[in-house]
Amino acid sequence: MKRPSFQFYPADWTTDLALRRCSPAARGVWMDVLCALHNSDDQYGLLRWPLKEIASTIGASMAAMRELVEKGVLKGSDKRIDEALVYVPRHGRKDGEPVTLIDTQAGPLWYSKRLVKDEYIRTIRGESSRFVAADGDGAKATPKTAPKPPFGDGTTSSSSSSPSGNSEADASGGKPPMTHDEIIFGYGLAMLVNAGTPDKNARSFLGGLRKAHGDEALIDKLRDCAKAKVLQPLEWLAAALPPGGHKAKPRPELVSFAEQERRAGWARWEEMSGQRHPELERLRNAGDVIDVLPANTTTRIEHVPA
Repeated sequence: MKRPSFQFYPADWTTDLALRRCSPAARGVWMDVLCALHNSDDQYGLLRWPLKEIASTIGASMAAMRELVEKGVLKGSDKRIDEALVYVPRHGRKDGEPVTLIDTQAGPLWYSKRLVKDEYIRTIRGESSRFVAADGDGAKATPKTAPKPPFGDGTTSSSSSSPSGNSEADASGGKPPMTHDEIIFGYGLAMLVNAGTPDKNARSFLGGLRKAHGDEALIDKLRDCAKAKVLQPLEWLAAALPPGGHKAKPRPELVSFAEQERRAGWARWEEMSGQRHPELERLRNAGDVIDVLPANTTTRIEHVPA
């Protein structure tokens, strides 16, 4: 059964220099070409038709089709493919073994490099989650992809992993639960790096999401992203956890009794003078909260608004 949709990357559409060099009409034709490549009866992402036949099928002019070919947006040839399409996966900071997705061969053959590569990645990830019988013993084949994150099947919450020494894993002699750091910067980082995000950028991105939304929200979205087998996890996570989300509540400031006495004195000075004390004003501007005063004071400051 054919898939009803394919992933569209707005960043690629707006920043790909080859595509941006094309005329608006050619860019519109390219969208129709992508739909035809998606619906291919042969191999996903390619058509073994002459260029003229593709143009006729989607109702495009040969001038627009040639423009896409000349700018390097549509790959292939009517005669012969002289340059193979090779994909080099990345694992961490190292390049993996090159994989030939389209070998040199006779034409006609036209394809989208992105669609063919995405289909290969999707197939590999699907195979790594299937059980394959080996010699009839039902053994599972060893995948050559990155390990799947320990996020479970969605039936349990990420907060169930507790550092308590009385955990079931400790009692049975098994491995203790993973910490939030191990999940976020272990499996979450590997997910982004394997999809092509530089290690430094991936760490900064995860750290920003963690600060803005908290550990549990980030881990929940990492679990959802892993289950969906998203090809571009960075864009997916950025949309799922947009900037300006609910930030984790900061820990309350610990104020000594001497500092409390000083602040109480400043507050009484403000009441008597009718002026703003500079130190209290500084605390107000910093968003500080004063909610504890000595018991022998008659004035109580409930909250200093930011």
